[in-house]
Amino acid sequence: MQIDLNITLLIIGMTVVTICSRSFFLLLGERIKVSPLILEAIRFAPLAAMIAILAPEIFLPASAASVAEFNLRLPNIWGGIAALIAFYFTKKMLITLVISMAVFTAARFWL
Repeated sequence: MQIDLNITLLIIGMTVVTICSRSFFLLLGERIKVSPLILEAIRFAPLAAMIAILAPEIFLPASAASVAEFNLRLPNIWGGIAALIAFYFTKKMLITLVISMAVFTAARFWL
């Protein structure tokens, strides 16, 4: 019973913090001026979040406990590299997905 209450309070607290942080600029509007440096930094937040999520998935095996388990024989690495190259040259998501999945599948069989 105590664990359920803790989880409920945690969810409520996280909800309040999320609402406050996301609505900060909407509620205060033009009353607060944000420096151009901060606005420039905020622009890169989604990219940083994507890298933080995808990098361990690409460069480490599923059961990795540390970065020391990096291995070039992982098909994830080759699929990720193929995706980067394909998107750089084509700028098309569907082509990038097809090429990266083909390289990933080939690497699974060959490595």
